[in-house]
Amino acid sequence: MDRRVDQCYPDAARSVHLWWRLPREVSSVTNEVCVTKSCPGTYFCIIGFNGGYSGIQELCDGSRKLIFSVWDNEKDEDPVEERRVKVLYHGEGVEVSRFGNEGTGGKTMMPYAWKDNEPVKFKVTAESDSSKEWTAYSCYVYNNQDQTWFHIATLKTLSQGKLIRGVYSFVEDFRRDKKSFHEHRRALFGDCCTMDQTGCPKNCEKVQFTADNTPADNINAGYCNVYGKYFLETGADTVNTHAKLNDTISKTFK
Repeated sequence: MDRRVDQCYPDAARSVHLWWRLPREVSSVTNEVCVTKSCPGTYFCIIGFNGGYSGIQELCDGSRKLIFSVWDNEKDEDPVEERRVKVLYHGEGVEVSRFGNEGTGGKTMMPYAWKDNEPVKFKVTAESDSSKEWTAYSCYVYNNQDQTWFHIATLKTLSQGKLIRGVYSFVEDFRRDKKSFHEHRRALFGDCCTMDQTGCPKNCEKVQFTADNTPADNINAGYCNVYGKYFLETGADTVNTHAKLNDTISKTFK
């Protein structure tokens, strides 16, 4: 591509999100992604929430991992040790570290050979302590072969007793080398199911489509009747043929 033409494009494909219309606060969320098109430097967030986010990534070297992160208290720019995220548990093979730049917090990652066109299911649970100061968030990935949940990690953060709020999913290009803008990413999400403190389950029937401020129109979202899932798409020659930005999408959306 002509270098002068390439300079007209953003560094990265536009990040696109689905905001799940759920009760204000829940104690458990289960959601699934099926990636139909990936490329190096892509994050498919399955469950994002007020306290952190989780999902699968294809790193810039092509390796694939799962990730679960929890933020420090949002009021602290760089909290002292006793106010930082605490790791209460991490599974075998899970790497634990700190992160910065977009806030600070605790991060857990693990090599995970997820495959295109195969579902990956995550679950996040929340439990506040008796003081209502801290909340422990636990993340699990479902093993499709033996039909069991693998406990990735439990991370505790200062939260004023809040559980899970503001649930979302997204597709993000984090390679940001200009070339990545011209690469296609697509994934199917759902069914998103929550459970409140009484143990009552509820399926999500509506989502809202949003995006970051990257100046690009090659994004798309909608409901796929064939698979019974919501989809997000960004980059390359993507055309916005379905939902428009900020549209609410339901299973009857056309």
